[in-house]
Amino acid sequence: MQSPSRRNFVRGLATVPFGLWLASNAYANTHYVRYDIATPEGQEMLKVFADAVKLMKARSEADPRSWTWQWYTHFVAGNTTKANELTRIFGDTVSPMRTLADEMWNTCQSHAGQNANNFLPWHRIYVWYMEQIVRDITGRPDFTLPYWNYTSHDPAKRGIVPAQFRMATDPVFGSLYRSNRTSLANTGKPIHQAQPTDSMDISAAMAAANYSTVGEVQGFCRAIDSGIHGQIHVLTGTTSNMGKISYAAQDPLFWVHHANVDRLWASWNRNGGLNPSSGTWQDRSFVFVDRVGQRVVGKLRDFFDCGVLGYGYDRLVASNGHEDGTMSTLSARSALSGPATRVPERIASAASVELGARPVRTQLKLGEGKPLTALDPSGRRRTYLVVKDLHTWEQPEVLYHLYLTPRGNGPARALHVGTINFFDAEFHDHGNSKLDEALGENFYSFDVTQVLQQLARNGVIRPDAPLELTVVPGGTPAAGAKPLVGSIRLVWQ
Repeated sequence: MQSPSRRNFVRGLATVPFGLWLASNAYANTHYVRYDIATPEGQEMLKVFADAVKLMKARSEADPRSWTWQWYTHFVAGNTTKANELTRIFGDTVSPMRTLADEMWNTCQSHAGQNANNFLPWHRIYVWYMEQIVRDITGRPDFTLPYWNYTSHDPAKRGIVPAQFRMATDPVFGSLYRSNRTSLANTGKPIHQAQPTDSMDISAAMAAANYSTVGEVQGFCRAIDSGIHGQIHVLTGTTSNMGKISYAAQDPLFWVHHANVDRLWASWNRNGGLNPSSGTWQDRSFVFVDRVGQRVVGKLRDFFDCGVLGYGYDRLVASNGHEDGTMSTLSARSALSGPATRVPERIASAASVELGARPVRTQLKLGEGKPLTALDPSGRRRTYLVVKDLHTWEQPEVLYHLYLTPRGNGPARALHVGTINFFDAEFHDHGNSKLDEALGENFYSFDVTQVLQQLARNGVIRPDAPLELTVVPGGTPAAGAKPLVGSIRLVWQ
């Protein structure tokens, strides 16, 4: 096993608080721009990234700037454990580099029982430091990680994996290819073309009023995490690649996907979305390494503002999910969690359901005295379908589509209320978690008021035909996955 250089070994021993590190690196006086892969600038940056992948994969796994180390920072390979990999790479003897790896690896947030608010800032830190490592390894100080603009309304880009990631034998871009993606991903077809609705639609998430969940209404962070973020993983990857948390960061596509997730957060802030100003979760610290392998410790709150970090995007996204053509370095604002919201009131619930290859129906039983339509008679509250406690033994590798229907009716497109995935619903062992504490939040909330209003106008909801939730797989799920939806209810809020 090749050892890391003494230079990186010594730097791995040092500890630098993020505030001091940032001041010494002068990022407040710089302005990097991340570009759409489809632009000439983005394609130039992608060449640099492809070169970095090759160079990083050639480095010792014991080097914090190697491809394996950076992959394992997200999560160690699913066919082994963190403890086994620490021993394989570093041996049984405690050493500074083994300790550093132990601190960094398997710290992905928030897919194993951690606070759901951690998702966006943790992945921002992760991508930001990777970007700096690429600059140093390739000798390109101007490098910025391009983003995969899968939500573009240009049909040539929407949901289509960029061509450079599909060139298996190309001398420049071949390092970006992975054969174990889905067939749609690796053949240049829209990854959502087999779905009954447009799974690239982010309008509801971009219109979220709060960063954090309020009552039973998803905040922006969770809406992005469980929505478009998870859907991209499922639609591009298998259980040995992007479709499984423990393998996802091995694929170069992961990094340009998360650059776009970060862009959506920057866009939401620019559109008026306010990051929380309080909460103990913001003070949680994580360990990363910088471009030269030096250990840096930072809190989640340190990464709320792109402007402070010295970068922006060539284009941002409007609150309706369309690109607005604005180029901006963000200066994020902070506020409390948002306007006061009514306490949710449960009005109906349904039995848990195990999903498979065929549609599954479950009846929503309205509470005593609640209107048959499940609409608030006062008109002041909206009705939400809340789905929680998802679990799967293996990734089913498909999305599941939810329809709110009168009993016996088919899943018509007009009755489609949302899409769920199980990317976040598999047990992941961080090395110190109990089984019941090692699952993500697995929480979805869909505003079904408009669908209910339409059903009421059509007069199809009757005492002898109560509401049902119909769950339909958007493809053929993997055998043996046995995905389960544990909690289903309607609430007013």
